[in-house]
Amino acid sequence: MERHLSLIKTDYQELEKRVFPRFPFGFMIFKEESKDISIEASSKKIFEVKDISLSGMQMSVKDGTHNYIAGSNILGNLQWRGLSVQVKGKIQWVREASIGMSFDSSISFEEKMRNFLSFENIVSHIKPLHKNDLTQDLPNNLKYWLKADGVLEIFVWEHVSSGISRFQILMMEHFIEWEEGVGLRTGRIMTQRDLDTPLSLEDEFVFQIDEGAVELKVEMALGVVKKINIDHLPLEAREFLVYKLGG
Repeated sequence: MERHLSLIKTDYQELEKRVFPRFPFGFMIFKEESKDISIEASSKKIFEVKDISLSGMQMSVKDGTHNYIAGSNILGNLQWRGLSVQVKGKIQWVREASIGMSFDSSISFEEKMRNFLSFENIVSHIKPLHKNDLTQDLPNNLKYWLKADGVLEIFVWEHVSSGISRFQILMMEHFIEWEEGVGLRTGRIMTQRDLDTPLSLEDEFVFQIDEGAVELKVEMALGVVKKINIDHLPLEAREFLVYKLGG
């Protein structure tokens, strides 16, 4: 458990780390566009979206490299299994093949993104990774693992004997966690990085923990959990999460 829960004390804020398994495939992509019509479509980059919020996203080029630098403008289409929305913005940071992008904000664009990232769309794209037929092994005591590309990820852990011991929900930039004996907490995702581990694919997250559970974050998580199909998350487990989230 120590690898999944460690405290970092600073003079300014309380941060905590978690290490979670990483699924190697994602279906939300960003297709680069250019105002220069002479540039061939084949030379335009395709990025896999790693995480996204209403204000921006982190993505990684699928093949090769890119030429973006911090401060560059970027334009393209965000696509997710038949859904598409044009986005433009500015590169905030660059780290090898990965970039962080902030969206140009407007009332009309924010409304498009809210529709794109609605509870209904999120739930319709959830994959029950605990049922996947890949060779990837689940960590000990991880009972259920649900993922909706870059937008939502749910980890449900059980005791060695039986019964849910804790769960974590990553929803856009938000973090919601319940643990037996500790209760409900919320926070914000500060950083995410791939871990170079020989036997498994993992991500290390650093969270800024809220002083108290933020009601809006909990309500967002509850709204999604209530809509999850029982084929993905059994009714008993779903009702447990709903109860602990205050539903």
